[in-house]
Amino acid sequence: MSILCHIILFFYTIAVGAASLVAIALFGRFIPDAQIWNEFLYLCSRWETLAVAIVVLLCSLYLLIQSLSTHNKKSVSVSETLIVHGNMGEVQVSLEALKDMATKIARSIAGVRDVKVKLKMTKDSSDSKSKLLIPNFNIKLTVGEYDNITDTSDLLKQELQDYLSKYIGVDNSNITILVDTISNGQSNSKKRVV
Repeated sequence: MSILCHIILFFYTIAVGAASLVAIALFGRFIPDAQIWNEFLYLCSRWETLAVAIVVLLCSLYLLIQSLSTHNKKSVSVSETLIVHGNMGEVQVSLEALKDMATKIARSIAGVRDVKVKLKMTKDSSDSKSKLLIPNFNIKLTVGEYDNITDTSDLLKQELQDYLSKYIGVDNSNITILVDTISNGQSNSKKRVV
């Protein structure tokens, strides 16, 4: 579900909850009937009520269409797994396992202070008929102040590509690296004394 759907669903849920509270208040007779009818007639005569009703209707239709439609053709759900074909059949590798592997590889490289990995599977754009899914790694790094950023990112890309090729059998993957912060302190990974 997209971020827009999450935002609409959040406000939609609040509106439905408020309507439920109003219904409970009406049922409990906390407000006199005459006053309710008077407020209802006043509310129905306002153009703002019509505008809010139209917005709620459009949000409802949008959420209905999103729930009934299939996923975007280019993007695939994060809960998907990477399917690797071996000699004895298919093997499914979870995206969480790939994210952990990328995090460990990044942390093992000198100069990397912190790392955040996001992973999404997308269809291979080079072959439109293919249903092959390729991993797209978006890696945010915090590097040391005196470490060469290009060498560090090149080394990370190379080691990640080598690992994917050698141990998982994936030769085509997209790796995007963003140096988010340049740290002037020591590494964030402090050793604990037990």
